[in-house]
Amino acid sequence: MAWITRGLIFLLVLILLLAGAVTWLFAGLDVNQYKPQLEQLAAKQGVALKLDGDIGWQLWPNIALKLEGIQLAPLPLPEQPLVRADAISIGVALMPLLKKRIEAREVVLMAPQIDLSVDERGRGNWELITEAIEAKQKQQAEEPPKLDVPADGDREGLHFALEKLRIEDGRIRYRDARSESEYIVEKLRVSADNLVPGGEPGQVQASAEVGGNALEQPVELKLNSSLALDKGLNGLRLQPLTIEAESGEAAAQINLRGFLRRSAADQPWQIQLNLSAEAEPLRPWLTLTGTELATQSGAVLKRFSLETDIQGTEKKLDLTPLQLQLDDTIFAGSAQFRNDNIPGLDLTLRGGKLVLDDYLPPPSPAEEEEQASPAATTEPTPLPLTAMRGFTAKLNLSLEQLNAVDLQVDRPQLQLTVDNGLYRLQKLSAGLYGGQLNSSGQFNARGQSAQADLSGGLTGVEIFEVQKALFPNERVQLSGKADINWTAQTSGKDTEQLQKQLRAAVQLSSEQLAITPFNLEKGMCQLVSYAEKTPLPEREWPARTRLQDLRADIVVEGDKVRVQEILAGVENIALTGDGEVDLEQQEFDFALGLSLMGNKTSADGCTVQNERWRNRPLPLRCKDSFADAGAGSCKPDSRRLDDLLREELRYKAEKKYGEKVEKKVEELKDKLKGLFNR
Repeated sequence: MAWITRGLIFLLVLILLLAGAVTWLFAGLDVNQYKPQLEQLAAKQGVALKLDGDIGWQLWPNIALKLEGIQLAPLPLPEQPLVRADAISIGVALMPLLKKRIEAREVVLMAPQIDLSVDERGRGNWELITEAIEAKQKQQAEEPPKLDVPADGDREGLHFALEKLRIEDGRIRYRDARSESEYIVEKLRVSADNLVPGGEPGQVQASAEVGGNALEQPVELKLNSSLALDKGLNGLRLQPLTIEAESGEAAAQINLRGFLRRSAADQPWQIQLNLSAEAEPLRPWLTLTGTELATQSGAVLKRFSLETDIQGTEKKLDLTPLQLQLDDTIFAGSAQFRNDNIPGLDLTLRGGKLVLDDYLPPPSPAEEEEQASPAATTEPTPLPLTAMRGFTAKLNLSLEQLNAVDLQVDRPQLQLTVDNGLYRLQKLSAGLYGGQLNSSGQFNARGQSAQADLSGGLTGVEIFEVQKALFPNERVQLSGKADINWTAQTSGKDTEQLQKQLRAAVQLSSEQLAITPFNLEKGMCQLVSYAEKTPLPEREWPARTRLQDLRADIVVEGDKVRVQEILAGVENIALTGDGEVDLEQQEFDFALGLSLMGNKTSADGCTVQNERWRNRPLPLRCKDSFADAGAGSCKPDSRRLDDLLREELRYKAEKKYGEKVEKKVEELKDKLKGLFNR
């Protein structure tokens, strides 16, 4: 056992000798002499460094330099610090220290505070520092930066080779005077190992609590990553990086894997990353940010996910392939972001079935009353013309099916380009109202007011579905298939001007079109029975008219719709005419001419004995409001009956009275005019 005793005595003597050597070393090494050099080094980089306390030694748990009362500020404004810290400990290597050379290995920041702000002009307080740094010529070294210290005996200087970084109880405050927003990152803890450029990957862990006036409650963040720094700080490899966020029921996760790298300090950064993100459930995140989104379905906004590969530079990023998922709808495609003189976005997405109605807010009682009242008016909404400029875009969006406003749209596709306020609708197509929609146009928001033009068509469309969506009315209804083509132009600064300045030409054609509640054949038979003094056939007249081979030319001027020409067939009747629809007053007025082709209006209709009533247009007027329209809205047109009466009476008078025509015409005219007006 004697050798054990001698060994212990030897170790004790060795420890005492080492302790004495370190004590002698520290006593002879005044580290405060480095304070001016540290401040000068910071000033050369455009940073005002202030050390309120002395630089001292920390012996436990590791040998370290300890700096207290640190402040960093822009060099022109040294009294407005951006960064404060109660203390910074810089761990040093023991062996270099025995040679009286300080080599920093670990940095610990205690309670650092960072204050960032943006003024009303959009200028950040950190820009004074970044501008000063960018003004210097960038120099990159293969080794971490050195601080040369004047030689004093055999002292060599202060070297930095950061292997570990720890931050305890940090805080970051951000304020934006333009939006009056403020965010605070508190309880910041960071632990990073092996941050030596060119070394092996190290582990980084961080946690913090984020609050702000735009958040209903704080968000807890956790970061875990394996990362490596390239030599010269010209690259960063993430292998991978995971960020977890939680706040009450809200939960999300972001995963990044890849690298950021540049060939030299003056070259652009090359980015190659794989990104995946998921928020489930999604609705609590909207509530957290103050977006109270009430939806018609409570089963939506459950899940959102994104996955893509990111490649490019800070000037141009490609996201290919790009996959998004919102609840049960999956979108696939690609995207490109450009950050040149004018920012730009190219986006191509193809999706499955989307029930948009589920995401729309339910109508409020006030909105339902407003929809039920035709007289209700709304204030015009100004167009955001300024916000519609200043960027470019190319959008190509398509879905298998879209359900919106109780309408099913099959295979909708939108192709739109934007060039600094000029919007070109290259293609809008969809299976709509049982037919096919194709449209194109342009919207110019570059001037003081917007100008727009649009052209297109609907083929094989169910006209009842069009009317229900655009001109809903329970009394006057149209049904059947039709083809519609249009061209339209408008201009204005707000929604009201766009409506008032609307000018459109519409062509409507249909082989079979039914209109309710009017029966034009009955109106024809009433004219004939009055003229021939025959009774109206005893039959049930349906409150509907079927029009064959309908052709109509329609002109839209603001709230007025003028039908310039109507051509159609009703059983054995040829219909011609024109008319007007007042959308604002919800009224219509049509002047029609009904010509009998043959001697009967239909198989069970009325018979016309007098050949002179055949093949000639008999006047009928359909005039009413949409709210009061009914079978009695179409009557013989007294405005145009005078000419027909005068012509017919002259014919009869000449046939019966010969030269005494003029006198008898006036007598018969008064009698028959009263008959027609009854």
